[in-house]
Amino acid sequence: MDYVSIPISIISLAISLGTFWLAFLDRGRLAMTKPTIVFFGYDTVPKPTPKVFLRTLLYSTATRGQVVEGMYAVVRHCNAERVFSFWGYGETEKLSPGSGLHVSRTGLAVNHHFVLSVHEDAYQFEPGNYEIDVIADVVGQTKPVKLSTICLTLNTDHVAALAKHNGVLFERKIDGEYEGHSRDR
Repeated sequence: MDYVSIPISIISLAISLGTFWLAFLDRGRLAMTKPTIVFFGYDTVPKPTPKVFLRTLLYSTATRGQVVEGMYAVVRHCNAERVFSFWGYGETEKLSPGSGLHVSRTGLAVNHHFVLSVHEDAYQFEPGNYEIDVIADVVGQTKPVKLSTICLTLNTDHVAALAKHNGVLFERKIDGEYEGHSRDR
């Protein structure tokens, strides 16, 4: 009888320890799907300020989820880099300033707005290739987490629309690349 009960007890203990690890100790990671749309444009309040907007799903691989303290976008063009540090999220009608967001295992799909600080020097969109790194500060982690890098190309028509404070909407195609369309305000 002991030959059967001891292995069953060991297996039972291993399952309990595994469950404890998954439920309470595993911090998992925060992740993001590739955005379906990305927008370059301007916010108008308090003055026209450059903005990057995207729609994506954030999700956590941990059972308990993750808490995002803040997010920002680093936009690179040629050798220049700018941080779009003001973050807001939500749907079309209700936008919340980013100040903490719980992301569960099932995920959260919302619009994310990244605006250049009004205290920054003027920023001009120029033709060429752009890389956007989406970065999150996660509670309990000492270093920010890079969630995604998005590559886009602005042509001269796009830049002309942006110079008039209109926008450019990039839609993800089936091949994963983005195609941009100029949009009026």
